[in-house]
Amino acid sequence: MSVYWVIGYFLVLALTLIYKTPVVRGPWLFLLRSFFPNWKFFHAVGYVPHLYARAVQANKDGELTWSNWEHLYPRTSQSLWQLFHNPETNLGLAQQNLIDHFWADLNDSPDGCDPRNFVSYQMVAHFVKGLLNKKYPQHSHYQFELRMLLDNPSDTVHTHVMMTSPIEALHDT
Repeated sequence: MSVYWVIGYFLVLALTLIYKTPVVRGPWLFLLRSFFPNWKFFHAVGYVPHLYARAVQANKDGELTWSNWEHLYPRTSQSLWQLFHNPETNLGLAQQNLIDHFWADLNDSPDGCDPRNFVSYQMVAHFVKGLLNKKYPQHSHYQFELRMLLDNPSDTVHTHVMMTSPIEALHDT
């Protein structure tokens, strides 16, 4: 009897590889997707989206001084307590899920489309603005980039900038 289950399993697996389901789109589904994780864990091996940001400050002479580009998702240290209570890592996973959704929006958009119209862009901009406001309270403007990184186990092999945001005010006026 178990042989039939194994054969059935491989038949279903083969059908899922052959049959492609249509992509469901719509404005209400688009707004609800923040409740669902991005399940493309191993969708494609290769480039992975990463978010970088920087802030600028004007000195007395009016010259702009930019901070270095900062990777906004550094790895957190591990501890035994995190097996039971891990809100920082859970928040980081939700934020990376937002970056993955933003990448998918950019990837699926037609050429010449303004990404600032995407809800995911506005959420990413709000996230970056909040982080940089805390870290650089004296700075006046910020900018962020979505970079596609190709990594191997020891270092980054190649980086491609997918989108650079316009310079925006860091503080509300």
